[in-house]
Amino acid sequence: MLLGRKKRVCVVSLDGVSDDLLEGAFQEGRLSPLAAVWKQGGVAPLSSSIPPISSVAWATYATGVNPGGHGIYGFVDRDPRSMDQYIPTARDVAAPTLWARLGEAGLKPTVINLPLTYPAQPFPGTLVAGFPAPELRHAAHPPELAHTLIDSGYLVDPDPRLASDPPAFFAEVKKTIACRRRLALRLLKEDWNLFHLHIMATDRLNHFFLRARLSGTPYHQDFWSAYEDIAELVGEVVEGLPKGTELVLMSDHGFSEAEWQVDLNRWLLEKGLLRLEEGGAGPRRVAPDSVAYSLTPGRVYLMREGRERGGWITPREAPYNLERVREALLEVRTPDGGPAVAEVFWGEEIYRGPRAALGPDLVAIPTPSVELRGGWEGKELAQPAPRQGCHTLEGAFLWIRDREPKPGNILDVPPTLWSLLRLPLPGDFEGKVLI
Repeated sequence: MLLGRKKRVCVVSLDGVSDDLLEGAFQEGRLSPLAAVWKQGGVAPLSSSIPPISSVAWATYATGVNPGGHGIYGFVDRDPRSMDQYIPTARDVAAPTLWARLGEAGLKPTVINLPLTYPAQPFPGTLVAGFPAPELRHAAHPPELAHTLIDSGYLVDPDPRLASDPPAFFAEVKKTIACRRRLALRLLKEDWNLFHLHIMATDRLNHFFLRARLSGTPYHQDFWSAYEDIAELVGEVVEGLPKGTELVLMSDHGFSEAEWQVDLNRWLLEKGLLRLEEGGAGPRRVAPDSVAYSLTPGRVYLMREGRERGGWITPREAPYNLERVREALLEVRTPDGGPAVAEVFWGEEIYRGPRAALGPDLVAIPTPSVELRGGWEGKELAQPAPRQGCHTLEGAFLWIRDREPKPGNILDVPPTLWSLLRLPLPGDFEGKVLI
């Protein structure tokens, strides 16, 4: 069968965008190109990964398995043998990706700027890596595409450090969207079966200027001007799709306004469950007689014997200590007296697979308006949130043209795409089809 006659699916993902934000904007007469597309399909809520952050969510989407299978638990992780911190990359994703599977099956995927795809790995298709991507020369496959990116001054992601200079930040957001538009419209003309365009700028806008969505707030016009550029980009991509293409819009997690940032390591220190030694950095400061420590966001690890450097807690002692830590986490309060933690998940209940044993033993989900971190300075337990928006477990969406998808989890999107492509489902996909 000729490539051009095979089924095509286009996915446009808007990082950290809720359908409530979009539909509210549509009602106000905003984002007209996207609103016109939105009327052509149905939408359903998606719950995110645990924890609900982009690297974990998109690794889950990219592989069709939970973090225990793909091994990504956050933008920062630790080697338990040395307690050194590191930033996971595409090389750390321990399960095959959707695009690698499709390429091996003789189909041609094109993937643009999904997080945790750097450095670009070779496969039968086209990929431009997403955040974090420090060097463009390693950010594309085939490799010659990297030269085009470099020559054009391509921006993978707005620089978050510019948020302290709002005019410069919004200018860079708009420049990033313009780069994405030029690349997407060019690659859209090539042969493909799966075309995935990811927009990371929405996450940046929501983190740093979520309150600007409200009328009368500073940078209100700048916020919506950037969103209008994104809506126009989506409209142009949809207009350029070959006839008969299945169209999917989605996001990976929700957002709420942030009020407090709470340091779980500070709380563990106060409860006598953690002791930090002088010298070293990050988890290397954890003393061997500690019970547990935390990594951002809300991940808590026991000092397990045979796993953590200096670990002493045996499998028999683990349940008692896990319950101690869980109860302590649920006691954390913000300065206004409200609970900081809404729920605590047990790692053994939510993670399964060859990398599950390396994952967190507990994951704390914050209450709306709270951001959890694992700090190493041992200073304030809680402080005003440094950013305007924080991630939420609920609030993501799945929209499909001419269909009414069922509510689900981000794990369910890969089998749903396989169904749209009319391919037999791989046996290791963990989700269900939502159409």
